[in-house]
Amino acid sequence: MRGSPTRRRLLALLSNLPLIALQSRGAEQHRISQADTASDADPMPRLFAEFQGLLKRHASVIVTRDGIETALIGRIGWPRVALPGGPDSEPCYAAELAEIAQAVPPGRRRQRLVRRRQRRWDEAAATVGLAEADVQEATLDGAVLAAAHAFLATPAWTCHAVMLKLLVLLSVHAPGLASDETSPWRELRLILADLDRLTAEGLNR
Repeated sequence: MRGSPTRRRLLALLSNLPLIALQSRGAEQHRISQADTASDADPMPRLFAEFQGLLKRHASVIVTRDGIETALIGRIGWPRVALPGGPDSEPCYAAELAEIAQAVPPGRRRQRLVRRRQRRWDEAAATVGLAEADVQEATLDGAVLAAAHAFLATPAWTCHAVMLKLLVLLSVHAPGLASDETSPWRELRLILADLDRLTAEGLNR
């Protein structure tokens, strides 16, 4: 999830809904039903807070990781490899995989050049901790998905919890902005907006 699409997706969804209102509604529901022990035992607010906490940590790790990569590129650039040429030709180099693929036919020579380029990058990355940052990002990716799964698998006892479930579902599984107008993502967003409106109307009555 390079660039934290999960977090970007959630933030984009939240920007379309009044999160503060959602939270205040949840608090209001809690105050109204303080005598209801079942409501007090609702695990959804805690699970959603854990999910948000993991997203925050994930975003922080990505910022750190991308900063390391940017600094490394600024220091060494992208690794270049010498492309094969005739004895009288000027030396030619390529840094991008597409350039190597365009200049060298498929086969062992191209594979060697690609491996050489990757090896040079890996050696440089190892000196600045980029590999460790990649592992940490991947670990938090898995933690975010596990937290989302646990949240979605927990029964919802309130309309507010159902809305949070939809937010988590869309933030983790929706393919991206291009899918907003395709099924079922468009309909799920409409259902989320309907629940938000109905909840607001119910509180205002």
